[in-house]
Amino acid sequence: MSDNARLIEEMRWQLKQIEDRKAENQRLLAGIAGSNHTTVVSPDRSVTVLAGPGGIVSEVRLAPEALRFDAVTLSRTITAAIREAVAAGRPPVQPQPPRPVPQAQAQPRRRPVPVDDDTPYDTVFDV
Repeated sequence: MSDNARLIEEMRWQLKQIEDRKAENQRLLAGIAGSNHTTVVSPDRSVTVLAGPGGIVSEVRLAPEALRFDAVTLSRTITAAIREAVAAGRPPVQPQPPRPVPQAQAQPRRRPVPVDDDTPYDTVFDV
């Protein structure tokens, strides 16, 4: 096989690999889009947030009118929509039964350490 034919064959193989990966990615995305996603739209309809199972944000969409807001207003609108979508995407929290408080175990009594009285007091602070 000539060098050109080998290169063409390798390119065909690479294109096939790319097409296979693309098909797999589309399959995965279709599964994500159709599986228990929560969609939250801001009150002014400028921000849409999709959150999947567990509250994981998968997409944030901005309507053209969202770009008319100042940065602070837009960031607050996006943040509020994300928080709502995350909260809606999480499963309800089951209350945990209270854990028993372990009782303090008695500490063994320690014997006092004997003080070294051999040093006279007047030599300790000699100047």
